Amino acid sequence: MAGNFAIATIEWGASSITLLDLMKDKLGIGDTSRDDELSMYLQIAGEASEKYIDNKIATQEVAEEFSRSFSPVALRFWPVTEVLKVFVDGVDQVDDYELFTDEGLKWVTKDKCSINYPGCFEQMQITYTAGYEPLPTELGYAVVVGGIAYETQQGAVSGEVKKESVVGVGSVEYTTSGEATTGFGVLPPSVTDTLDLYRRAYV
Repeated sequence: MAGNFAIATIEWGASSITLLDLMKDKLGIGDTSRDDELSMYLQIAGEASEKYIDNKIATQEVAEEFSRSFSPVALRFWPVTEVLKVFVDGVDQVDDYELFTDEGLKWVTKDKCSINYPGCFEQMQITYTAGYEPLPTELGYAVVVGGIAYETQQGAVSGEVKKESVVGVGSVEYTTSGEATTGFGVLPPSVTDTLDLYRRAYV
C-alpha cells in the first residue's frame, strides 16, 4: 500500500505544512476545488520518486516474505518506524522480535546474539511501517516540485540528451546545453538531484 503524499508533512522550525497545501501555495490556488486532482499529481510524483530511489518516502505499511525463518533479518526499506507483524507459518511471533540498527541498515531479530543459520522451510512474513513522517524538508519539497511539473507540463520534460559509449568502459549521458533539462519520468533534474541523496545503497 503506497503512502499518501497529499497528507504527508514537512517541518521547519515550529512550522509544518502538508505537501498538498505547499503545492497549492506554490500554484497560487486558494480553494479546495482542485484538491483531488492535485493530490493525484502529488501521488504520481511521490511514487515515481520512490521508484527512482528504490525506497519508501511517505510512511506506509510494507510486507516482505521469506521461504524460511531466520534471524537477524535485514529489512529492505527504511526508515523503519515499527514492526507490526512477524508471521512464521501463520503464527504471529512479533513479540519475540526487536529492531536494531547496524551500519545504517534496519534489522529485525529474535536474538541479537544469533547468527544467520539455515532452517527448515517455513513461510515467514514481516510487516512493518517504512518511510518518513514528517518528510525531510528538501525531500518533501522535491516531491512537490515533481507534482507541479506534472500539473504544468503534463509530465513532459524537455532538453537534448547526448549519450556516449566507450567499449569495455560503459556509457555516459549528459545534456548538450547549460539550459537543457532532462529527468526521470515526470521528475525534473532538480528533483532527481535531491532524490539521489536518498537512494537505497543496500540490496
